[in-house]
Amino acid sequence: MRIQNLRIQRKKMQKSKQYTYEDFKGIYVIFSREPYKTSIKDMSDIIVVEDDYYQSFNRWDFDMTSTIKDKTIEGNVLTLDLDRDENEMWGLHSESGTEQFELRHDGDKKILYSVTNDDSYYSMSNQDLQTHYTQSEIDYARIIMTIYGEPTLDQWAMWEEEWGVPVVVVIYNSAGDPTEVSDEVPYPNDVTHLSLTNQGMAAGIITYSSHGDGTIVRYPMPLHYHQEDQSEEGYRQLAQESLDDAEAIYIEPFEPYTVADFIGRVEFLYE
Repeated sequence: MRIQNLRIQRKKMQKSKQYTYEDFKGIYVIFSREPYKTSIKDMSDIIVVEDDYYQSFNRWDFDMTSTIKDKTIEGNVLTLDLDRDENEMWGLHSESGTEQFELRHDGDKKILYSVTNDDSYYSMSNQDLQTHYTQSEIDYARIIMTIYGEPTLDQWAMWEEEWGVPVVVVIYNSAGDPTEVSDEVPYPNDVTHLSLTNQGMAAGIITYSSHGDGTIVRYPMPLHYHQEDQSEEGYRQLAQESLDDAEAIYIEPFEPYTVADFIGRVEFLYE
């Protein structure tokens, strides 16, 4: 009974608050299952509510955008009057010219409920990433996509069909720990290894140290050792050359929904 009363009070507070258009603006997505814990639903729209336009698109590149002609707010309900052309097959979003949304909150989740389509969209901003995901997994997703590229929905479907849920193995080494190639050559900094060698999504290991400023130093440590000199000195030289060939890489931030979708589709395994 107490929980029910709290819910009723919360709904009353939401309806009594004086909302402005700034409260509604943002990017919103539909999740495949539990919000912020699963992938973004493949065929569903991602919506963008901005000052002058309303956009609806999905990750199959179906995109419709309409200019906002007028906007009305009553309590926590936003009504958008959009441009439309009865003869326009593509490009404009709304056949009726009207989209209506109810703003809801569930704890730290901001929800835009589409009265028009009977769907619940969840806010997906950089702040939402920080709130609902760990910083390390945000970083791992961005690093992998920067180096290997953003997977398409077709690629995700193929990998999941052949390998199940893709696994990213995360391994740490401290500065001074020996490299995998030679015990005589230590890592100069703390490093992280992101291993995707058992997955179709990439064949390799990303070994890097982070600057904490949006860049990393990647050490191109080899997976296989085919150098001519197979002696201890040969391995030492190979390890040292790999460290000397370190490359500074700027990490793309990517759209928040792209990062969230990546995290929702993989399993991070820590060793």
